[in-house]
Amino acid sequence: MKKVSQLILLIAICSSQYSQDYKFMLYTSPLMAADYVSHPMVSLGGEFVIGHRLGIAAEYGFKYTDNLKCDTLWEKSAGYTYRIELKYYDIHRINKDHFRNYISLEYRYIKDIHNEVFTYHQDTSSVDDIKDNYGVFKDIYIVNIKYGLVIRLGKRFYTDVYCGIGIRYRDIRNTHREYSPDLGNEPAYVDDIFSGFGLAESKLYPNLSLGFKIGIRF
Repeated sequence: MKKVSQLILLIAICSSQYSQDYKFMLYTSPLMAADYVSHPMVSLGGEFVIGHRLGIAAEYGFKYTDNLKCDTLWEKSAGYTYRIELKYYDIHRINKDHFRNYISLEYRYIKDIHNEVFTYHQDTSSVDDIKDNYGVFKDIYIVNIKYGLVIRLGKRFYTDVYCGIGIRYRDIRNTHREYSPDLGNEPAYVDDIFSGFGLAESKLYPNLSLGFKIGIRF
């Protein structure tokens, strides 16, 4: 609650300083709160629309649940995310009474600390399952190009539906991990796409972004 209060205070200060010159919107991303593939986060963001076509948005979210992956206590579950987005509105003709479209450039950072459990075999000749409980420190850096549609819901409320493509860099570090391919250990469930998702790596991936925001205009 302390983080939420600080964020609301910051946005309120910014709004009081700039809302006389620029349109201001306050929003949240509901899908972040239901992201059980990774970890659910509560978010709050604000956007200034400068002139008629340029928008600058920033959003902050934090993990609000305990660890959902396993019950080990190597690391205290924590995490947060923020994103900064530059928007250009009205890229083609549309009914501006109810809709506005835009393209945007987005940068997002995600910090996640949690615990994982991984099942493996001692070597290729072994059939006995060994469970490895370990800690995960994850840093994710994302850059997206997005297309979005802002749909007005009455005079003040709106929803922002978007899709985008970009790149995602995952930098993952493990603590207290016993599993090691260098020692000949073999994963027990090679067909499980989520098995070993928290194992250490530093790798670049393509990124697909789909989502929506709900907000209010001031």
